[in-house]
Amino acid sequence: MADVYVNDAFSCAHRAHASTYAVAQQLPSFSGPVMAAELDALSAALEKPQRPVAAVVGGAKVSTKLAVLENLIEKVDILFLGGGMANTFLVAKGEIWAPL
Repeated sequence: MADVYVNDAFSCAHRAHASTYAVAQQLPSFSGPVMAAELDALSAALEKPQRPVAAVVGGAKVSTKLAVLENLIEKVDILFLGGGMANTFLVAKGEIWAPL
């Protein structure tokens, strides 16, 4: 199959697909240079943030992002919600009638 697995797609690293997760379980695995740079930038931003800190979170399902939101709310000064998730919060606040 291969000697090593290199993942250079940070945006897809959380997905448990056969082409990412399963292969990484079977081979020695490493991050590629782009992913390494993104991880370094993320670590620096989390360890020594420059205030004010804002985060933008979007998507359709709140349930898949609840843990992230709970963590972020303690760390950011401004939290922007977008996508279908924003509608869920607007419904909870009574500002719209039903999520789209």
